[in-house]
Amino acid sequence: MEGAIGVAENGAIWISEDNISVRVSPFITKHLVLVLNKTDIVPTLHHAYEQIQSSDFDFGIVILGPSKIVDIEQSLIIGAQGALRLTVLLVK
Repeated sequence: MEGAIGVAENGAIWISEDNISVRVSPFITKHLVLVLNKTDIVPTLHHAYEQIQSSDFDFGIVILGPSKIVDIEQSLIIGAQGALRLTVLLVK
């Protein structure tokens, strides 16, 4: 999948509906690989939201990497709401 906007401050990547063939695919895969152009990286999430708001999308998501939660028994669960591993390939 191709990311549309990358955020330097937290490593988030915005993916629009144009780059997702099946909307559920980023959530059900074990290993997610995203391709991001280096020129599409902005400094902060505020800059990313400015670009997103100026575009017309019906669907899009911000991917930050594997989720981590701890249940009541103090058991750590990684990847409970998405991929277990995220790999980002930066291209020119």
